Amino acid sequence: MESKAAVLHEPTKSHDFLGDLPAKIEMIDVSEPIGEEVLVKIEAASLCHTDVSCVVGETGEPKPVVLGHEGAGIVAAIGDEVTTVEVGDHVVLGRIACGKCVRCRIGKSNLCLSRRQSKGTLRTGETSFKGSNGDPYYHYHGVSSFTEYTNVTQEVAIKVNEQIPLEQATLLGCGIFTGVGAVANAADIEPGSSVVIFGAGGVGLSGVQGAVLRGATEIIVVDVVPSKFDIALKMGATSTINSMEEDPVERIREITGGGANYTFDMVGHPRVFEQAVASLATSGTAVLVGTPPTPINDVSINLRDMVKNEKRIIGAFNGSYNLPIAIPMLADLVVEGKLSLEELITSSLPLDEINEAMHRLEHGTEIRQVIVP
Repeated sequence: MESKAAVLHEPTKSHDFLGDLPAKIEMIDVSEPIGEEVLVKIEAASLCHTDVSCVVGETGEPKPVVLGHEGAGIVAAIGDEVTTVEVGDHVVLGRIACGKCVRCRIGKSNLCLSRRQSKGTLRTGETSFKGSNGDPYYHYHGVSSFTEYTNVTQEVAIKVNEQIPLEQATLLGCGIFTGVGAVANAADIEPGSSVVIFGAGGVGLSGVQGAVLRGATEIIVVDVVPSKFDIALKMGATSTINSMEEDPVERIREITGGGANYTFDMVGHPRVFEQAVASLATSGTAVLVGTPPTPINDVSINLRDMVKNEKRIIGAFNGSYNLPIAIPMLADLVVEGKLSLEELITSSLPLDEINEAMHRLEHGTEIRQVIVP
């Protein structure tokens, strides 16, 4: 089957997405599903900083690779071993999870060994894409959503409530479960807690909503883009701080009366994480959610203070969620009006404008952009 797709042949180091145009729009061949494979007609695919990381060469997928890892669509065909979805089902594309490794067996499918070992293939080790010359094209995160059709293994195609619009459902493919899960699942915050969210992008604003769902009474959002603060307040934030204009640590201590119970670095920058740790109250917990682009060795933390005041640091990857359970649950919360996604979508655009979309995301002017193939 022919499908228009955004393909990366070589990464760019310049971040000049408008000049270099690293994502090439071309026709590819998508194979019919066999075995455990599910062919999905993509109705919407959202753009995330993780996609940009691939384009600038910070991830290790072989090339050429069909881009995109957040997506939602309708099942168009299934292989003869598929048991979890049927043709016509509405699905959100999640992540590879074998269900058999030690991590999957303890409920940590977000850390599945098959996912970690897969580089450009489906869980089965197969690829489903070919270029016009017949050469194989690789998968991104086992998903590849920046295309009209994609083939995935069945655990990646997660059935969701058909009442949620697919243009919103695509956000459930990464940023939403990462943000909500970091707060409500990994940190497991208590009602009445004070919470600080560093970074008001899609992940951070999802974390705000996770804090609201768990009954936090003080929810502070820190960012450098003032235009995002109105959305943060609408989502449930009680205070906002522009860290370009004032010291966020001092301001957080002032608002909370000494420090926050929980802080979340949704950015993945060493200086931001230092601020997150420095903003903690006694017995507070700092959660590292954003992934730094490269290994960081120079974070400065007062270890004596950590010991004397029983503070903690934890990591949260993909919300620490078992995604086949979490994504349908989050979709139901959207349908019930307890979780809002519409405000997070700042623009919708065709696949042909993917490079322009990455440029806008990299320059901080967008929260979530939805690509409509």
